Amino acid sequence: MWAPLSGLVLFVGGPSLGFRVVNGNSPQLRYWNFSCCLMKVKKLPMILALHLKRFKYMDQLHRYTKLSYRVVFPLELRLFNTSGDATNPDRMYDLVAVVVHCGSGPNRGHYIAIVKSHDFWLLFDDDIVEKIDAQAIEEFYGLTSDISKNSESGYILFYQSRD
Repeated sequence: MWAPLSGLVLFVGGPSLGFRVVNGNSPQLRYWNFSCCLMKVKKLPMILALHLKRFKYMDQLHRYTKLSYRVVFPLELRLFNTSGDATNPDRMYDLVAVVVHCGSGPNRGHYIAIVKSHDFWLLFDDDIVEKIDAQAIEEFYGLTSDISKNSESGYILFYQSRD
């Protein structure tokens, strides 16, 4: 499991994927909190897959629910060398694909894929393929304050190294 954190620092552990939303006494106190153990990666991959935690088991409900928090993922991602290894410089990645979950829960919904092909983006929805603008990817960051929209959230991100 990979998490996009500062440099090559990746977290290993349970379902938190290295970061989690922590609630204080009020909803206004939500923030991202780094947790768990860490490790450093000696060599970066050519394709980096990042899995965003979008489902959580709720003990009170006895089922999984969807986490539709807004996660703004960049089209470009720079991972910094924190290992002290001069042969492994900082690396730039470009977003090349996104798996999107559409729906209210893990047992309800549909998956679509957005893929960059050459210099344009394609949206794959079953047997329908359509060309979309890069700005349209923002629609898949998760819910905004407008709750009336369908919860279409980026779930798995694929970045390709420029090197």
